[in-house]
Amino acid sequence: MAAFSNMTGTRIVGLSIGLLLLLAGEARAAERMRVLMLHAFNYSFPATSVIAEAARKRLVEHSNSVEIDAEFLDLARNADEAHSLRTATFIRDKYGKHPPDLMITLGSNALPFVVKHRDLLPDVPVVFASISPQTYAALQLSPRTTGIITAFDLAKTLSLAERLQPEARRLFVVAGSGETDRRWQPLARKMIEEHGRKFETTFLFELPYSELVAKLSKIPSDAIVIVLTVFADSEGKTFVPAQVAAELSALSPAPVYGPYDTFVGRGAVGGFVETFESIGTAAADMAIEILQGRDPATLAPRTNPAQHYRVDYRAMQRWGLSEKNLPADTQVLFKSPTIWNQYRGTVLAALFIVGLQTILVAALLFQRRRGRRVENLLKDSEERMTFAAAAANIGLWQVDRKTGELWVTEHCRALFRLASDAPLTREALLSAVHPDDLEIAKAAMRGPSKTEQSTVRDVRIVLPSGEVRWIRMRARSYPEGNGESKQQGGIFVDITEQKSAEAETALQRLEIEHLMRVSVLGELSGSIAHEVNQPLTAILSNAQAALHLLAQNSPDLVEVRDALQDIVHEDNRAGEVIHRLRSLLKKGERKAESVNINDLVRSTVSLLHSELIGRDISLKLDLDHAPFFTRGDSVQLQQVLLNLVMNAMDAMASTPVAQRSILISTGGPQAGMVDVLVKDRGHGIRPKENGRLFEPFYTTKSHGLGLGLPLCSTIIQAHHGRLTLVNDERGGAIAKFSLPVQQPIFGTA
Repeated sequence: MAAFSNMTGTRIVGLSIGLLLLLAGEARAAERMRVLMLHAFNYSFPATSVIAEAARKRLVEHSNSVEIDAEFLDLARNADEAHSLRTATFIRDKYGKHPPDLMITLGSNALPFVVKHRDLLPDVPVVFASISPQTYAALQLSPRTTGIITAFDLAKTLSLAERLQPEARRLFVVAGSGETDRRWQPLARKMIEEHGRKFETTFLFELPYSELVAKLSKIPSDAIVIVLTVFADSEGKTFVPAQVAAELSALSPAPVYGPYDTFVGRGAVGGFVETFESIGTAAADMAIEILQGRDPATLAPRTNPAQHYRVDYRAMQRWGLSEKNLPADTQVLFKSPTIWNQYRGTVLAALFIVGLQTILVAALLFQRRRGRRVENLLKDSEERMTFAAAAANIGLWQVDRKTGELWVTEHCRALFRLASDAPLTREALLSAVHPDDLEIAKAAMRGPSKTEQSTVRDVRIVLPSGEVRWIRMRARSYPEGNGESKQQGGIFVDITEQKSAEAETALQRLEIEHLMRVSVLGELSGSIAHEVNQPLTAILSNAQAALHLLAQNSPDLVEVRDALQDIVHEDNRAGEVIHRLRSLLKKGERKAESVNINDLVRSTVSLLHSELIGRDISLKLDLDHAPFFTRGDSVQLQQVLLNLVMNAMDAMASTPVAQRSILISTGGPQAGMVDVLVKDRGHGIRPKENGRLFEPFYTTKSHGLGLGLPLCSTIIQAHHGRLTLVNDERGGAIAKFSLPVQQPIFGTA
């Protein structure tokens, strides 16, 4: 019996221990794993950012419970020992009490930083990324450190350049003065010494950046340029290597190559590279193994196999390099099929629409010219008849200012459709005037005041048949010898046809304005589609995320609410884009309203956001803090600003990417006017164009109609303003329009 009791007790104890171990394992599994990413540089360096984003995606794909922290060491701009110590102390204080489960170092200087400060987080395993074999061999790493070694094959990058430029005899190699830059220098010298083909080689190492730019801009166009890294120059200025590669590629007369993936797409031809996305993914895969319990000491460093030739087709086209000389399996980026092959049906439809628009514009211009001709004929006829009509006995009248006695000709009976037996009196004539114009007609027949030489009034008359016609009443004083005017005389002119022509002309102008807006928005169709697609994509992603959360047994309602709030926000964002487009595309008569100039500028810039990105153009705003209001048509004013910004973008088509910028500014009121300026960095106004830009049908663009600037000038003049276009002393052009300032009207409580 005692033995049975002892056996039972032993089983209970064993089961209890097993249950505790099981619960502990489940509790450990439920804990969120924490990963700390240490960036060697700041957030502006594309390479480490791309690696980090790829690693983050892979970690999140593996487990949603992974918590990721990031710190930017900024070692390129701050290479002094004091900064290194401060940064190490900060990280130790921040994460020492609750250390992460794993660290991932990004960038060539991050791992040496961790090795130098071994007491930083001593028990945390480390996975490094993008470390060269030379750096790895020089460091004494602990067994808990492993990662991805990047073996740059600079010889293959030079081989690519040789294949594309077989006649090249000169070679220029560029590197800066930073720690990483200096590690590249002996590798480049050794590679060139061991290379079979001998070049006349110039090493542009450790120069001031201004001197580097000056020398590189003067090299022969048939040379080869290899840009390594420029983290800093000899004057201590710090740089982002990818941005340096882009700037040097833009100014270099000869093709530029490089060993980094971030150089491709920024102006360089290409090289033998590995994508930074693949490095980040490989590092994350190794991190996942460690987080799953694998001992880092058993994981040897790996070499990323995803290396290959990558070139930018646009850069090859710029320097006239042949695609047939590329090595096999080269990835050719940014090469799109021709529009005709890819969108034949769309191109035909677009050509049909453009042809139809051209016909419509031509028809409208013909009608407009015809309307102007009719208007001019009426005006000439009116001038010939004014005060000479008495000889023809047509619509003449005269009044004595003292007695009020009126004299009119019989032709007035026909104009006012009075019966043959009706007396031609002032009351009879005024009885035919439209009630809304009666006071105007009375004032006209009283004649001009003592300070006026003549007056002109247009009134409507209602004929017995109900037809409404327009009559122009002209009056003039006849001063006597003493300067006083006792007699007032004038004429009646039927201007119904002229009013109809003016209405038709105004309608045609509105049609042309609408067609010009449609034409501009047609050019922006791709950018507008991108603007609308972004919030729609975000709505879909958030909706899917919400559905995924709701499908869980215990959904996180806070995250669901956040997802739904994001959907509402993105929906409002898409609605704003569509609202702006509807306003610009809407036809019909416009109404004057109070317009906030700064809000008008922001709305227009928002509409052009994707187009600016697509053309690699930066836009800056310098808006006065005070709100300026003007009275006018907001759609027409936005059309003017839209045309001016589009002209500025077109003017910078040949400007280097690094210099493409537009500045829109608003100035304080001077003499009751507010100024809006659009400055570009384009070619400016050429001498032969000066003075002709506002002529109708004169254009400097191969695809232009020559109506944009004349129409803009007409709109601004209709708003009592002025539009000018001049060259900027610092390069480019300045378009400026001034509008009268109106004080905003505030409601009362």
